[in-house]
Amino acid sequence: MADPLLREYARHYFEAIAVPRDTTVADRVRELIEVLLPTGRCSIEQVARSLGVDRRTVHRHLASSGETFSSLLNATRRHLAEQFVANPRRSLTEISDLLGFSSLSAFSRWFREQFGCSPRAWRSRGSRRPTDRD
Repeated sequence: MADPLLREYARHYFEAIAVPRDTTVADRVRELIEVLLPTGRCSIEQVARSLGVDRRTVHRHLASSGETFSSLLNATRRHLAEQFVANPRRSLTEISDLLGFSSLSAFSRWFREQFGCSPRAWRSRGSRRPTDRD
């Protein structure tokens, strides 16, 4: 009785949103970190809730693959920071918010620790990684 065109559309839709079988817990945690960072609610507890498990379960799964929540959070922030700071249309305050920092100064301190210079200096160099410290 079902419409064959609708059935095909539904099949394609569900295939598109299904989690691939080879997706690891670390991959899913990275994706959730990216989604939660701009909300200011990115925590291991929130990630665990989103996965429907206890935070200790997330820690165990990450540990089995040699990862920690903090290492994934930092790596995700680094990756996004490189992209965002390279875009001159985004203000540093906006980037700070998107990466889940409580203030621009906290973001700037973190950025300097990670990249060896301020975000403003990194941006002015045309997104090249600095070879010397500012």
